[in-house]
Amino acid sequence: MQEKIVIAKAYSSSANLGAGFDILAMAHDAFHDIVEISSQPSSSLQVQVEANGVPKEPERNSASFALMKMLEEFGIKAKVKVKVNKGVPPGLGMGSSGASAAAAVVGGNELFNLGLSKDDLVMFSMQGEIASSGSPHPDNVAASVVGGVVAVISGEPVRVSEIPINLDFSLILFIPKVTIEAKTKRAREMVPKQIELQKLVKNSRYLSSLILGLIKGDRDLVRLGLNDDIVERSRESLFPYYWKLKEEVVKYNAIGACVSGAGPTIAVFVDEKSERDEIIKRGLKICESYGYECNFKDAKIARGAWVERRN
Repeated sequence: MQEKIVIAKAYSSSANLGAGFDILAMAHDAFHDIVEISSQPSSSLQVQVEANGVPKEPERNSASFALMKMLEEFGIKAKVKVKVNKGVPPGLGMGSSGASAAAAVVGGNELFNLGLSKDDLVMFSMQGEIASSGSPHPDNVAASVVGGVVAVISGEPVRVSEIPINLDFSLILFIPKVTIEAKTKRAREMVPKQIELQKLVKNSRYLSSLILGLIKGDRDLVRLGLNDDIVERSRESLFPYYWKLKEEVVKYNAIGACVSGAGPTIAVFVDEKSERDEIIKRGLKICESYGYECNFKDAKIARGAWVERRN
């Protein structure tokens, strides 16, 4: 029987927007991953990985692990080859492992004609995060699967919803050249297990403000909503330049800023009122003043994962 092949792509993402830890994430077109999946008949499920710069063991690669979990669930027996072409840089808080997993699951859904819903695609994609960080958090993969700004409204069962955006903005991503060993796992361990009720209420107000601001197209509400007094504060040591950078970019009329995922990348929200050139200049200078060489990348809200070719 002829070998079947699909090629799927998924964009990078920024999660934990403002106070939306494990709730909000945004797909953006800064980077993307390409996953090619080929399948031949077999008496058992066999998965082989071809990749550069990421693990080649199927159990340690987010794309192949998510795909395996999905195929096992449906009892599919096949010899599957997963080729991962990484475009989303790992370890920088832009959903690198999530993009690979999303592309693999969306591609596998098409290749094996499973007809899965968006919620199911997110559920299987988040399994890939186990391979990379040890826990199946859904926010990055939800953005990469669905596109736009996505809210995870239930973890068990997985339910996600795209938030209607009525504010015209783009992003400037400040990307420090730094490697933090086991960053995602370490960052999640830094989050406090208990918080004061007053802080919870304050963060809930930020979260409400951000969601309402995006829906209503209210710039001031979005600016207020891009704050977090719990998770970002607990991780200050991972990105010491953040607070000064945030303070400065708002002076030049950025809408606001937040840490992208677990960092170290910082996402700055800008629009036509923002002094873009000055924001870039100041942001790079602040990173440098803290001893970090830094690049920046322009980005816009992106679509969800898609199949580019099938044969």
